[in-house]
This record gives sequence, structure tokens and C-alpha cells, in this order.
Amino acid sequence: METKEATRLNEAFLSFTLASKSLEAYYDKLHERVKHLTEELRIKNNQIEELERHEERNKRLIAMGEMAAKIVHEIRSPLCSIELYAGMLVNDLQGSRHVELAKGISSGIKSLNNILTNMLLFAKSHKPAFGAIDINRVVDDSLHMLMPMIESRKIRLSKDVSCWQGAQKSGGSVYVSGDSELLKQVFLNILLNAVDATPEGGEIRINLKSQNGRIGVEIIDQGEGIRQEDIERIFDPFFSTKARGTGLGLAIASKIMQVHGGSIMVQSEAEKGSCFRLCFSEWRQA
Repeated sequence: METKEATRLNEAFLSFTLASKSLEAYYDKLHERVKHLTEELRIKNNQIEELERHEERNKRLIAMGEMAAKIVHEIRSPLCSIELYAGMLVNDLQGSRHVELAKGISSGIKSLNNILTNMLLFAKSHKPAFGAIDINRVVDDSLHMLMPMIESRKIRLSKDVSCWQGAQKSGGSVYVSGDSELLKQVFLNILLNAVDATPEGGEIRINLKSQNGRIGVEIIDQGEGIRQEDIERIFDPFFSTKARGTGLGLAIASKIMQVHGGSIMVQSEAEKGSCFRLCFSEWRQA
């Protein structure tokens, strides 16, 4: 009798143990399911927050466009006259000790004009007139516009085209498909940032590369660098690490590069400077 009771107790205990293990396994599955659903909910919340930020950004863009249209047209005309007279003043003062002051005025006007151009470019949609563009010439034209500012800060410029493979064709140039004026604005904005970041007497290096149908332009400065937490945000509209920055230059550059099917990548190191790499597809005649 006692043996039967013991057997029943053992069977009951075994059944309880199996049920406990089954419940424990079910609990583990339930716990994993809850973790999975929690992660999905977190992702969905992040997506909603991103959509809200995107909507808020669009509202600011609309407001910026309306403001730009009103302000820029009021300022542009007198500014062009001032820029013309400043250029004439630089020519008249060549050889005198006041020529640097005149160059400073001209450089400041060009900077202001660049800000106004950025406002207009950002406010309107970009519809490039695609054609064969000599990217080397676009870089040189952009540098020429910034030369008074570069010279006034005694910044050294170096340009390396040793990796410019196949540059013998088309008169020593490599071409990309794009709009020269829009691409000029890209280089102006990035070069202007490089000039602002580089200390007086420093150096800006420009490397041009061509390989396997891809065109690369590197712009390297000797500034303080960009904090890692800011690198992901520097292409956002209205984000700027400068006290007087509008936060539009790099946003416009990124937008124009996207229209051209290109890209911008950034590498930066504290106290050593930043490198902006622009990548294009080489133009091929149909």
C-alpha cells in the first residue's frame, strides 16, 4: 500500500516538475515575445519621432522660402553695386598699403552674397541643366571667387591631380554630368567652411581622383575638426557650429549632390582638421 502511495506521489511530483518546466519554457517564450514587441514599439516610436522632426523641418523650410524670397531681392541689388565698387577700389589701390583693406571689404561682400545665394538655393527646388562639366575647372572657378579671403588670411593652397587617371582625354580634363553653377555652389560652400576653419597661415589641400568611372574630390582643412556627435547633423538645415552660421551651406551642398547622383562623406579628427570627400560619376558620351 505504501509502495503504491509512494509511486503516486512520485508520479505527481514528476507531473508537477514537468508542468513547472513547461510553464517556465512558456514564460521564457513570453518574455522573449515581450522583448521583441518592446523593441518593435521602440522602433515605431523612433520612426514617429523622425516623421515629426521631418514635418517640423518642412514647416521651417516653407517659412525660410517665404522669408528668402522677400529679403534677398531687397538686398541683392545694392549689394551687387557695392561689390562692383569694392572690386574697382581694389584695382585702384594696387601697390598701396590700403589694398588689403579693400580686399577685406570685397571678401566680406562675397561672403554676404554667398549667404544670400544659399538662401535662394535652399528655398527653391533644384532642376539642374545636365551637361558635360569639367570638374577641375569648377573647382578652380570656386577658388578664384574665394581668393581674396584666402590671401587675406595667408592660407596656402595645394592641389594634387596625380591620381587623375585618364586626364589626358578631352584636353587634359575629366568630365562629370551636371550643372556647373549648382556644382560651383557646392564647392563654394565647402571651401568657404574650410577657409573659415583653417587658422591664418594654415593650408587647404585639394585632391582630385579618377578611377573606374568614379570622380573624387577631397577638400582637407587644418581646422579644429568636427565633434563626432555633430558629424551626423552637419548636413541638417539650420544646424551650425559657428556663432554666426546660417546652417544652410552644407545642407544645400548635400541636396545638390543628391540631385547629381553623387555623395559627400566626412572624416574629422579633433585638432587636426576635416576632410570632405565628394564623389561623382564620370560623364560618358552616349
